[in-house]
Amino acid sequence: MAKHEIRTSFELDLLAKAQSLNCMKPPSPWIYETLIPAAGIFACGWDQDENIVLISDSGYSVTAPITGERLERERDANFTHSCISDDYLFFQLPSSQQRISIFGFEAGDGIHLTADGWQVEVIYPWWPRATVVLDYLFTMHYQYLQQATAIDLQRLDGAIKCGFSPSGQHLMMMGAGGALLYSRKE
Repeated sequence: MAKHEIRTSFELDLLAKAQSLNCMKPPSPWIYETLIPAAGIFACGWDQDENIVLISDSGYSVTAPITGERLERERDANFTHSCISDDYLFFQLPSSQQRISIFGFEAGDGIHLTADGWQVEVIYPWWPRATVVLDYLFTMHYQYLQQATAIDLQRLDGAIKCGFSPSGQHLMMMGAGGALLYSRKE
């Protein structure tokens, strides 16, 4: 018995376009790469200086984006959980008392569009495997996925969450293996 296709021809063409994307490093100006091995993270965010905040059941850390230098590390899980808001949308950074927005598997959603036209999203052309797509929207005759880059996620696997920093200078992707960050020249 033949299976009836429920997707439209437009949807099938879009799926084919998504499946034809090759995974690679992001285009210029996204030239700085930082990989942070951190198994078990469930939320992340940015402090006021746009350092990376990673939160897991074994504590939290703060890392500088371009150098990858760890600035803080707290290993007390109970203390870390006490710093998370009841709705899992904010984290009170103990060292500075900053209340930062967080996103992730047990948190909110990241920033997916910069003021100057960069967009990031997670798609599933090979479901259940996630693909992160970076695209520049401010082009003449823009077409979805026409010039998009599927980012090579390296050691990240499973569910993926992503978002830009508030300034749009950094892009973070988090997954089961930790976090992958790309930064651009200012």
